Formats: sequence, structure tokens, C-alpha cells
Amino acid sequence: MSWQEPKTDWTADDRFDAPHYNRIKNNLLFLHEMAEALYHPFEIGDMGADKDYSSFYYADEINMLSDNLEQIHSNIYPVTIGEKTVYVQNQAFIGYEDLNRIESAALRIYTLLKEQKENKPRLSFRLGNRKHLGGRMDLAIG
Repeated sequence: MSWQEPKTDWTADDRFDAPHYNRIKNNLLFLHEMAEALYHPFEIGDMGADKDYSSFYYADEINMLSDNLEQIHSNIYPVTIGEKTVYVQNQAFIGYEDLNRIESAALRIYTLLKEQKENKPRLSFRLGNRKHLGGRMDLAIG
């Protein structure tokens, strides 16, 4: 699984479809893996299989995307992710504002986790590299 660049410039004219849903879902799975590697294991909800063009989108599936974003956020160093919207069956579908919020938040979390991984402190040392200094043996660390 790999990171896919999120769409953070949604407008009212954009159409939400299967590739967008799959990108968001798979980016959340990727962030979950990164967060677990850097922090500690934690659970997120099952988002099911990828969608195709004949798939329908249900309120509970869209809510699961937001719930998982919140769960990842609550288990890492906090970043701003905005206010979660809860969707109900047969009501308004996810809008461009919330899509921008979700994808922008995922990008902020990705940037944070990537920087933390790259800058994670490491202690470099060599075992068995001995230097004789004035009759004394020191273990070289560094």
C-alpha cells in the first residue's frame, strides 16, 4: 500500500466517485500503518473493499472515513483536522467542504508522520570496534 496525493481543492462542481473514495480509504489505511509504526498499535474501523463505478456510497461508510481519521488523530501528536460531520441515510451527501477537510487533514497527518519518521532520533554505535588508548580499551560509540 502506498500514499496517494490527496485532492485538497474540491469545489461544488466536482463529482465524488470510486477513485476518490478508494484514495481516501487507502490513505487512511496507510496513515494507520505509519502511526502504529511510530507510536503504538491501535484499532480503526473496517472500511471494506475498494469501490468501483457501480458501487453505492452509504452514510455509515462516509462516517467510518471520518471516524478513522479521528481515531488516527487521537493516537498521534495532535494536528488540526477540523470539525467532523456526521451523515445520516437519506439526508445530504458529503459535500466539497468536508472532502477538503478530510483530505487536507490526512495530508497534514501524513506530513507530520513522515517528518517524525525521518527525524526519529537514532543512537549510532558499533559493537566490537575497540580502540587501544594508553593501555585502556574503549568501546567506540558514534
